[in-house]
Amino acid sequence: MKFPAKLSVYLCVLPALSLSAIATAESEYEQWLKKTRGDFQTYLDENDKAFIQFLQQKWQPVDVKPAELRDPKPKPVDLPEIPASAKPDAKPAVDDTPKVTLPELPPVAEVPAPKPPAPELIKPPLAKPPVDDKPATEKPTLDKPVAEKPAKKPPLSGPVARFGFYGNAIEIPYNAKFKRNFSGKINNEKIASYWQQLASAEHKPTVQALQAAAQRLGLNDWGSAQLFDQFARALHKDSTSRKLTSWFLLVKAGYDARVAYNDKVHLLLTSEQEMFGVTFFRLGNKKYYAINLNEKALKPGKVFTYEGQHDEGSRALDFSQPNRFAIGGSEEQRQLTFKYRDQSYNIKVAYPQRFVSYFSSYPQLSLPNYFKAGLPAVTSESLLNQLRPVVAGKSEQEAVNHLLRFVQTAFAYQTDDEQFHEENYLFPLETLHYPYSDCEDRAALFAWLTESLLGLDVVILDYPGHVATAVAFNGGVQGDNWSWQGKRYTIADPTYVNADAGMTMPQFAGVKPKIMAF
Repeated sequence: MKFPAKLSVYLCVLPALSLSAIATAESEYEQWLKKTRGDFQTYLDENDKAFIQFLQQKWQPVDVKPAELRDPKPKPVDLPEIPASAKPDAKPAVDDTPKVTLPELPPVAEVPAPKPPAPELIKPPLAKPPVDDKPATEKPTLDKPVAEKPAKKPPLSGPVARFGFYGNAIEIPYNAKFKRNFSGKINNEKIASYWQQLASAEHKPTVQALQAAAQRLGLNDWGSAQLFDQFARALHKDSTSRKLTSWFLLVKAGYDARVAYNDKVHLLLTSEQEMFGVTFFRLGNKKYYAINLNEKALKPGKVFTYEGQHDEGSRALDFSQPNRFAIGGSEEQRQLTFKYRDQSYNIKVAYPQRFVSYFSSYPQLSLPNYFKAGLPAVTSESLLNQLRPVVAGKSEQEAVNHLLRFVQTAFAYQTDDEQFHEENYLFPLETLHYPYSDCEDRAALFAWLTESLLGLDVVILDYPGHVATAVAFNGGVQGDNWSWQGKRYTIADPTYVNADAGMTMPQFAGVKPKIMAF
């Protein structure tokens, strides 16, 4: 079939014009793509660009070390007790100590009647829980606020993550592009790509919102790390995306967080305090601990991690000042009774119940951390004000003996292995909560009471398998004592039932303990 000449020319020119148009379109597309890529690279700051290069390089294998133990020697199962027939509460023959000078304490604020607790992401356990193997998707979400807000906030535009945090309702805005799901095989290139995707999205307002929430709640670093992780849980169902997002946010907030991988991704952080019961690896002179934000424990073996560090993330976690947390929810009460010289005393303690859950999330720390922790303000004021008339007008020795008898006899004794099936130092508030406590728990509570109420200096006595305290009296007290850093400290054992200051458990008589300040 033949076409007219003009039509033949037209048909011949048309493909050329089409190809030219396509070439022009492709050229414009390439120009746009290059510009977009340029804008994308410009959006990433220099720290992110350098860090992504670290992540893209081959990761090095490191050895995960087994968790360290605090005190492998078992505690006494049978509690030593001075028989009542020995009349330990007789007035001491020698008491050269002056009368105590009690500090002025603020009146206890009236606490409104507790409201029924609302569901939340972290539920208070009866004991410190084992590592949670459930995926984040099975954790309940918070549908209604559990605490009244002091003022209405302006409505948040864009996506908002809403979740419960120890009785507090949290709302954190985020950019839609920030919610990225990790997919594919875990390797350093995929992890580098994931960081790049998060860094390229608008993320600073989210980090600032999380930091503002942490400041508003009075969170220390450990509480802040949990808050960031709970936000990541609200965004992601899979644990890999959650841990990588938590890692990104923690680094952007200034923390020295790090990820490593084998068949899974693991989140690790450095710490101001030494941790026990947690696996770790070393990089240079730093320990990176596989904290329990991972849900499943990281076992000893080899993992891969990157060299270098993001310039923004250099701060180690600080676990101190745990009671600053303005925790939400209801309060719990406990009645405590003790007797001294045939006089009975009743102490009624109220404490924020969700602190028990919060403290159970803590990793194991060294002894001084529990001694200097103290109590939440409402519990502290209530307890000190009730014990104040018990020791008022008494000599230092008699006042200390009263506090000893309170801690020795108002709490039932049981070792950690019996109660928790693992070594588990308790903060003073946990000692007030749990049905049982052992030597270091009682020692921490007694030391805090003595320093806060009587103003006397107390040190820790660390024996193999046992912990007691010693008090620096402003006068002579008979019994076992030690000279340390220019002061003389007399033993006061909160676990030796009915024992006064100066009395040592028979099995530790003649044993010189390790003395520690806190």
